[in-house]
Amino acid sequence: MKRLSFQWRITLLTAILIAGTCICSNLLLYRSGTVGIDSLNGFVTEYDPESSDVLKIEFDDQQMSAFLHQFSQEIYDVKAEFGRKCWYITAAVTLLSAAIAYFVSGRALKPLKQFSKQTENINQDNLTSTRFDENTAAEFQQLSCSVNHMLDRLALSFDLQRQFAGNAAHELRTPLAMMQTKLELFAEEHSDSCAETAELVQFQIDQVNRLTALVRTLLEMSNLQSVSRSDEIELAPLVDEILTDLTTLAEQKNITLHQNCEDIHMIGSDTLIYRLLFNLVENAIKYNHTGGSVTVSIRKEQHQALLHITDTGCGIPEAYRESIFQPFFRVDKSRSRQMGGVGLGLALVKEIAVLHGGNVCVESSSEKGTTFAVRLPLMGKVE
Repeated sequence: MKRLSFQWRITLLTAILIAGTCICSNLLLYRSGTVGIDSLNGFVTEYDPESSDVLKIEFDDQQMSAFLHQFSQEIYDVKAEFGRKCWYITAAVTLLSAAIAYFVSGRALKPLKQFSKQTENINQDNLTSTRFDENTAAEFQQLSCSVNHMLDRLALSFDLQRQFAGNAAHELRTPLAMMQTKLELFAEEHSDSCAETAELVQFQIDQVNRLTALVRTLLEMSNLQSVSRSDEIELAPLVDEILTDLTTLAEQKNITLHQNCEDIHMIGSDTLIYRLLFNLVENAIKYNHTGGSVTVSIRKEQHQALLHITDTGCGIPEAYRESIFQPFFRVDKSRSRQMGGVGLGLALVKEIAVLHGGNVCVESSSEKGTTFAVRLPLMGKVE
């Protein structure tokens, strides 16, 4: 019963109640009807010719015996037919009542279905624009008000979180830049230092570079909402630019870059779409086998641009194919640090895709490689 919808619960309870009422009425009607029929049967079969009643019926013994037998049989048949009709009427009334209850309950629960459908579309990007109608049935009015207040609080919390991340990243950027400059100057001025000192300085430079990349990514993520998304983007030339920029990185691992892109235009942020594709292709190169390949393909599918980035790496375990889009999540933490990753690349990719009204996912992954799929609406996000 718990797994049934409210509509079916109301329908079943109504049907059970009406069926019970009909059965009781049926039993009462059947009882009163049969008593009347039996009384008539008794009056005829017990008729006495010597009686002083006005009714006089003259039959010989043989005809009287046949008449009484036939009359009793007809009485029995009438009672049976009466009972069958009562049960047929009971079943028909129950089924009709259940159908009416299902329809009426569906109409009554329509606000709840709309509420559920609207709730499914809520995400962190439309918290402020999503509002539930408070001018509705009394049963849902308080619920709508409470959910609207909750969305306001959530939107405020996300804004405070973005502001904190942006402010912290902004404050960290200057001291990190100074530290990086000092370390690089020290390394140049003390090029004859012992191996242990040189190794320590290089380690510090690498860590500062990693923190700088983290701060830069946090700044990008905190400023996503303010970036204009009205550029007309030619995706094929953009992919050419990205592959050119990453050629040096690919040559270090002897990785071949391929593309198969249709001539597609879309509306969005040129800077953000560049970052989305750059992060995916860069990851495909970094986590690929030496001598492998990376293929970027773009094609039009209805009113969307469908992007595929395929590598020949070691694959992603199925259990992690959703988690990799969470901030700071790494499948192999030691390997990610060795590659210089900060765990925000794919989180930024997902943020950019959602901001444009699209989505990103791991379409397939095995020991032979991984394919990421990105869907982006050609005309931009519909607000």
